[in-house]
Amino acid sequence: MRRPSIHQLDVFCRVVRLESMVRAAEEFHIAPSSISMQIQDLERKFRAPLLIRGRCRIVPTVAGQALYTRALSVLATLDAFERDLAELAALEAGVLRFASSRTIGWHLVPPVLRLFERTYPKVDIEYHVMASSQQAKSEVLAERAEFALVGRVDDDWVLDVVPLVEERLLVVVSPRHPLATVDQLTTEHLGTHALLLRESPVLGRDRIMASLRQVGISPEVIELGSTEAIKAGVLAGRGVGMLPQTSVEDELAAAALVARAVLGFAPCRTVYLAKVSKTPLSSAADSFVSLLRDRYAAPEDREAEFERS
Repeated sequence: MRRPSIHQLDVFCRVVRLESMVRAAEEFHIAPSSISMQIQDLERKFRAPLLIRGRCRIVPTVAGQALYTRALSVLATLDAFERDLAELAALEAGVLRFASSRTIGWHLVPPVLRLFERTYPKVDIEYHVMASSQQAKSEVLAERAEFALVGRVDDDWVLDVVPLVEERLLVVVSPRHPLATVDQLTTEHLGTHALLLRESPVLGRDRIMASLRQVGISPEVIELGSTEAIKAGVLAGRGVGMLPQTSVEDELAAAALVARAVLGFAPCRTVYLAKVSKTPLSSAADSFVSLLRDRYAAPEDREAEFERS
């Protein structure tokens, strides 16, 4: 038996959906007789009547309903394949254009960007590291960036903002700091030393302070204007820092800083994606964001994703 063509399946589904050969012919911009010929050819191929032609409408037979269900699935699969091909074509000649705040841009983005470049070598990349989240947001508003990766979001932003990843913050001290050699750190230890933090709400400061207040800890806070300033202060022994793991990897490897686990205390900060409202991401941007999520997803998030798949 010769198999039906995709066009024939499309015609058949349209007739069933519209309950009319005339209306189906209008949608295809062909004569109703052409529609009728396609249906008759299908009925010959399957050796079964597929439609019941009533006075007011057309309905499928039992065999026709079975074909309709399967044909819809075939057409949906083809549509999905066409979308996949279009996305692949876009990634062959697309542009990844985004901005980020400084700490995210210096530390979180580079390994993901290198992976993206290896995976999609033909995509052009326009990437701007800005001094602040506000400046990164402005790049999106000025249409110089499709999206921005930021650590701080204000209520007056006229953009779609979604949490992207939770980045772990490490409690770090100088090797010469008193807390560097304490066997088991607790939050009580943090209450006896100055904390070097960014301004609220940057780098998870609000969440850090709320967690400490819940256990009755009110530490001295030294507010500094950048991640690099906090790192310099910790290196100089001025206090305890809480910094993204990606920002202190070199110092930890060189033993210039010591990361300490604190019992019952696991600070983190949220990295947000900001984009123009009601505008879907391009194929290139969507692929980059997926790589970023995969790299920085928490272990429990990866397990949950595996269980859903």
